[in-house]
Amino acid sequence: MKKWLAAAIALAVFAFIVSNSTKPERTPINEALPDSPPFIVSNHFDGNWQGKRVDVSGDSICSPTSIIGTIKDGIVSLRLKYNNTLLKGWIADSGELVLYADSQRWGYRFTGSANHGRIEGEWKVTNAPCHGTWYVEAQSSQ
Repeated sequence: MKKWLAAAIALAVFAFIVSNSTKPERTPINEALPDSPPFIVSNHFDGNWQGKRVDVSGDSICSPTSIIGTIKDGIVSLRLKYNNTLLKGWIADSGELVLYADSQRWGYRFTGSANHGRIEGEWKVTNAPCHGTWYVEAQSSQ
């Protein structure tokens, strides 16, 4: 009886190890910042920026927040104040913008473009009902 029990335990341990070693790697919730932008960056928008993210979903999990940040040499760094998420990317002379979020919890997607001292666009979260509009306005030039 003891040999049977030992064999059953050994088989269960083996099955556990095999099942855990064949699990696929978890897909990141946000796309990683690429090594280079998809366009030629511009310093035309360099300076300090400040604004807000506006939620239109009405879900209580979607907290309102301000956005602050800088653009330097065409490299965009904006931060959502309520949870410290960093949005990093680049901006082109045409105002085209690409942003990538560093959040480990929320699947942020921000799109937008710049025009006359204002960057604005839309945002959503892939793993929550949150979505809406956002903007930042130039505060000063660097």
